[in-house]
Amino acid sequence: MQRGCEGCPVMTDLLLAIAHHILVFGLVAMLAVERVLLRGSNIDFHRLARVDTGYGALAGLILVVGACRVLFGGKGWEFYDGNPYFWAKVATFILIGIVSIVPTVRYQAWARLQKRYPAFTPPDKEVARVRTATGVQALLLVPLLVFAAMMARWPG
Repeated sequence: MQRGCEGCPVMTDLLLAIAHHILVFGLVAMLAVERVLLRGSNIDFHRLARVDTGYGALAGLILVVGACRVLFGGKGWEFYDGNPYFWAKVATFILIGIVSIVPTVRYQAWARLQKRYPAFTPPDKEVARVRTATGVQALLLVPLLVFAAMMARWPG
């Protein structure tokens, strides 16, 4: 009798779930670091831009691993296709990405200006706008997590 890999689909699903969760926690940590770096008056914009680059990279990896979970995970596409909470979770993740555009553009511009003019300080209004955007991203994590929990329990 030939020995197959009967547990492989389960193991693949498990490894993808673990990777997905670790990446999401990393994303939350990066967002928290951005919020901390935005405090005070002496902001290191180069560091902030690097952290934001990591944040974007993690978001991209989350999408890739999430797609792999949908396509190769144990539940199958049919589970996700008819699951309204899956689509709400995806929409919320996309919304977080859209909101993150403002901080990303500002961080890059500020880093360039700080490199050219070491004493550069952005207008308080711009910093406040970016702080608001990162706060909105953080708040949107709440419904994202709620949708994830509801999605996992969908009877489909």
